[in-house]
Amino acid sequence: MLTAKRGLLNSRFTNNFLSAFKKIHNNKLAKTMDEQPEYVQASLKKIATEQGFTEGRYRIALEPGCNKGDGIMGKLCRALIREEGREQMVVLVKGLPDSELRRQQTMRLYHREVMVYDKLLPALDKFQAEKGTGSGKDDGFFRAPKCYYATCNLEKLEAVVIMEDLRESNFRMLNKFEPVDFPHCRLVMEQLGKLHAVSFAMKDQQPELFAQFRTFNDPMKMLLDMDPKRTIDKVFIETHERASGILTEEDVEAKEAMERLKGNVTDQYVACVNAEDAEPYAVIGHGDCWVNNTMFKYDGKDPTPTDIRLIDWQLCRYVCPILDLSYFLFISTDEKIRAKHFEQLQDTYYNSLSEQLARLGGDVKRQYPRDVYQAQWQKYGRFGMLMGFIVVPMMCTASEDLPDQDEYMRRLETEEHVKYDFGTEANAFERYRKRMAGIIRDVVRLGYL
Repeated sequence: MLTAKRGLLNSRFTNNFLSAFKKIHNNKLAKTMDEQPEYVQASLKKIATEQGFTEGRYRIALEPGCNKGDGIMGKLCRALIREEGREQMVVLVKGLPDSELRRQQTMRLYHREVMVYDKLLPALDKFQAEKGTGSGKDDGFFRAPKCYYATCNLEKLEAVVIMEDLRESNFRMLNKFEPVDFPHCRLVMEQLGKLHAVSFAMKDQQPELFAQFRTFNDPMKMLLDMDPKRTIDKVFIETHERASGILTEEDVEAKEAMERLKGNVTDQYVACVNAEDAEPYAVIGHGDCWVNNTMFKYDGKDPTPTDIRLIDWQLCRYVCPILDLSYFLFISTDEKIRAKHFEQLQDTYYNSLSEQLARLGGDVKRQYPRDVYQAQWQKYGRFGMLMGFIVVPMMCTASEDLPDQDEYMRRLETEEHVKYDFGTEANAFERYRKRMAGIIRDVVRLGYL
């Protein structure tokens, strides 16, 4: 178990976006049903029965569920449940990696996601329904994929999450290379406001029920506490140094601020994820909210999104609400968009939270006053930059150019200095240079660093 814990977030944070289909090339299909673990086969059969398919008459076909580099930790495949005379059902099967080491490294992440689908989201839905906000309305937070089945057995190293394939409902993911525009950002901020509002309301009105979710500690902090090799320190040191190196002589204030941060990135991260320090204003946050973990729906050819789903809840955590906002706005947008819309998007979030909290019987002036919100931006606004040191190089790298994850992890465990070889191809580095330099300049300009 200690090995599992120590490997947990090395894998997740140092290469968060490597593909589940690293060993599946081009048009090769995923493994057949017979090659799946027995518990995965049983899970799919259970769903088929629950959805009314006839035993002995239906068949289940599997195919890849994403492209290389799409960012799923483990294996993702589509299961097509077919029976003559009725419409097929398509679900996504999110399972563990093949190797035992990788399974150990990701088990706690699957455990957190199973808790989200089995406990957290149903509790949020029930609480909102009791307050008169139903899932058929647009005045609540109901923006996660439908989950048909989720299970995690830490002792047996077994875990699977089976959910709807959002592409069947015409949701799609944006290009990670392109900065997210204002209409898409606005929708993200609105939904984060609603998500956080439910936390504020439930924590205030049903504290005993909500108490179980206050234990959703930050996973990387858990790793830091029990990893004597301090591998996350190695990652932060290397990525901070790389980010500092792309600043020009004109970036005087930014260079000075980055020099002050040298050797202190891990401590800054730990300070940001300290939920106790954020009380009484900590909430349940998504935890990994960036462009690749959002999917959007549109009305015809209109480029303005009409709906959204937040996917990949493996890093869901109880922290200051600013962390979700800073993570998304700094990593998923660029300098131009922030220069024009940053304050407007901050307002969008706060207004959405205020309105939703009022619907749920709360009072934003009492539970999250505007001056506290602004003060927390000053205290926690740097978080997006801290995570950007690690995430942005991968975000700017084409899927086919992403380095081997297992080799990188092995070197982190055995070597003192490991070069962070993401985004080294010319186009990738230029994308990285522009995006990362812009993040640093904005964080300094806004007084967050």
